[in-house]
Formats: sequence, C-alpha cells, structure tokens
Amino acid sequence: MKLLSGLAQRIVNEVTDILDEEVIVVNHSGIIIAANDVNRVGNFHEGAQIAVKRKEKFVITKEDVFNLKGVKAGINLPIIFHNKAIGVIGITGEPKDVEQFGELIQRMTELIIQQAHFHEKVESKYRGLETFVYEWLHLKQIDDDFRERGEILGISMDMPRCCVLLEFSHHKQANDENELLERETFEVLREFFQKDAQDVIVQWGNGRFVLLKSIRHSNVEESVVKTIKSAQAFIKDNYGIAFCAGIGTVVNEPAKLHVSYHHAKKALRVSEETNPLICYDDLTLDVVLAELNDETRKEVVEKVLGNLIQEEDLLETLEMYLHSDLSIKQTSKRLHIHINTLHYRLKRISELTGYSLKKTGNLVTFYIALSFWNEIR
Repeated sequence: MKLLSGLAQRIVNEVTDILDEEVIVVNHSGIIIAANDVNRVGNFHEGAQIAVKRKEKFVITKEDVFNLKGVKAGINLPIIFHNKAIGVIGITGEPKDVEQFGELIQRMTELIIQQAHFHEKVESKYRGLETFVYEWLHLKQIDDDFRERGEILGISMDMPRCCVLLEFSHHKQANDENELLERETFEVLREFFQKDAQDVIVQWGNGRFVLLKSIRHSNVEESVVKTIKSAQAFIKDNYGIAFCAGIGTVVNEPAKLHVSYHHAKKALRVSEETNPLICYDDLTLDVVLAELNDETRKEVVEKVLGNLIQEEDLLETLEMYLHSDLSIKQTSKRLHIHINTLHYRLKRISELTGYSLKKTGNLVTFYIALSFWNEIR
C-alpha cells in the first residue's frame, strides 16, 4: 500500500489530538508528505529513511541534528503494513519525553492504515460492481463472458428482476454535510436491500441509486414495494430526508433488464412530482407525458399558464383544486381560505387563461400544464 498525502495528513491530525508536539509523516523514500509545519512538507528526512531501512524505531538526539539531513530531535517510528515499512511517523521533542508515547502512536497509526486499506478494498469492490451494473443496464445481448463476470460477483443472472431508481430530495444541494449524509443513507439502503444476497444496489450519480431487485414472489407489491416503503419510513424518521422511487417492469431474462431500467427512469420522473413511489406498470397518462421533450413542455406551460405564472396564489389554488379532486370544501380547507375566496380565485383563473374549469378537457389540460411547470421552474 502506498502512503498518500491525504491519509498522511489524517494521521498527523489524529496524533496531534493526543500530543501537543510537532508531528510529521514521511514516505518510504524519506520525503516528508504531511506535517504540522507545512514548511517541512517536501523536504528530505534522513532519520526517517534510516527507520524505514531498519524497520525499527530510530531516536534522534540533539547531537544527531548536526549529522543528519532535515531532522529535529525526537523519535521516528516506522509504519509497518503487511510486514513492510511503508513510511515513518516522526514526533519532535526531547526523546525521553516523547518516547513514552511511541508504542501507542505507532499502533494507532498502523490501525488507521489498516482501516484505510479495508475501505479502499470495499470501495474497489463497489466500483467494480457499479461498472458491471452500468454495462448490464445498457446491454441488449448477454454473452458468456459477461454472464461469467456476474457469477464471479455472486449474481445469479437468470432469476427474475426489476430495476428500481432511488433519488434523495437533497441531491441538488451539493455540500460536505450532504455527502456525509448520502454515505450514511447508502449504508442503510445496503442493509435493507442486501438481506437478499441477489439484490444489487449501487450509487448512480449524485443522490441517486439503482437497485436490481430480485423477485421472489409472484407480485411486485410483495417483493419490492413493501421493502422500499419500509426504507423510506426508516430514513425519514432517522435522518429527516425523503427519497422517491421509480420501479421498472419485472423481466425474466437478463438481456431484458435494460427495458426495466428505462421504465424505472420514466416512473421516477413521475414519482418526483406526484408520489414518493411509482410503479411503471401502474402508469398510463403520466408515461405519455414523460415522453415529451422539454421544448414541448415549455410551449404547453406558456400557452396554458402564461398569464398565471406571476400569480402565485392562483397557481397554488389551481394545483390544490386538482389535487383535491375538485372538492371546494377540501381545497378551501387545505388552503386555509374562505369558500367565497376560493370561488373568486377559480373565476379569475378561468378569466386569465380562457379555460373554463367546468369542462373535463380543460381540467386535463391544466393538470398536464401544472405537471410540466413543476418540472421546469
């Protein structure tokens, strides 16, 4: 394992939390790659080079400072990994004062290295899995080589599956806090969906994940929906964030999984606007709408809602009226307005748009235009 500067700086930070001394980390070539004193980074350290060669602690006295290049009085502790010295951690100070901490610091450093190596192996495994899934979802034919790769990864290629796309509501706000939250929630999703060894879940971009769900029962409700709903509720209760899910069609052949993937994308697009969980097989009008390009959507919005776009109260009223199944009582209750106020707003909507709210065709037009407006604004 190669000692990288990022990991080396982490070691420095961890040690300085324990000791109020100057700390350096040196690579196997004797070059300082991390330090409290940034001016020392990049310099050669002869004492560390000796510690690497001997694979044992090397104490530098005040007298040694005049004889060795780039050193200060203190101790140099080799970092041993798989019986090789991959670097050195150096602690500056009176040797007799800092030496007592040597074994503790050395052990802690090696534990950090082992932990980093483990995570690197895990991440490497998942990167390989991500690559395999990406290829699978874009293949229309499965050859023996690809099938063998799946078997090596422990994936049974011939069982029924469906593709599910999951997307978290915070994904558009990229910052360190959200990245940490995303990693935590990904681990939760893994726990939920990897209870079945044939369920495969990988990251699919910022805030999005793809799940290849094995189908063990005769219906999707039993195999997929219940588990996703449980995950949604758990993450919402424990992390305060929500995610949408688009569920593709169940396919029985591995070469057809790309179909389920495209269906899942359409279902997710609808899910983001209407319901936190949508099955493609349950969609009708929404699927047709999802096929329209952005230019067409903008034209519909402009034509139908153009005069309402600056009238936020009227837009909110129209949307609530449609979502309340045209119930005057429910709409006024949800908006916290008097029924007479609601009647006035509905009349203004008809006047400004030229579409009567008493005609079924116009109501469908409004529903479609509002769907598009929520997507593009």
